Amino acid sequence: MDKERILVVDDEPHILSSLKRVLEEENREIITAESAEKAWQALKEKGEVGIVICDHRLPNMNGVDFLVKVKRLYPDTIRILITGYPELSTAVEAINKAHIWRYILKPIEVENLKILVKQAFDYHRILKENRLLLKIVRQQAYWLRNIKSKYPKIGEETKKSRFGLDEKKISDTIEEFTKRYDLKDE
Repeated sequence: MDKERILVVDDEPHILSSLKRVLEEENREIITAESAEKAWQALKEKGEVGIVICDHRLPNMNGVDFLVKVKRLYPDTIRILITGYPELSTAVEAINKAHIWRYILKPIEVENLKILVKQAFDYHRILKENRLLLKIVRQQAYWLRNIKSKYPKIGEETKKSRFGLDEKKISDTIEEFTKRYDLKDE
């Protein structure tokens, strides 16, 4: 099983260390960065992460702009914005531009954060699985179209067999019903 990976971005070192301590688990890697630049460097070195938890107020770039960039490069990464200065305009911008998954106010409730991170990883896994399944369905649809174009009679036979199968099911159901309720032609 792959390690769950979280990138935490906050310019306050004590918050970074607290979040790292709270979120660390056996099968989880916590990457921390004190700025958007350091966070980008970490992403370049370590690759995609499942969750990014980012403070809104960062040096040189705000958290929303950083999360917009994360969304562009890693659309399946779950994005969470944290802030000690709640403003409706920030929340709206984060939702509309960065498509954040959650907006969390400081001080952060530890138990709520743990639950939220578990839910975020579950959601991340579902996104990845759905993307893979969609790719498989598209490939199968492509191959099916190719086969049908090369062998047009296959489509006709499939329709006939599907109809015949439904006819047989109906016939079997009627027969079973007749036996069960002892109905006979009179």
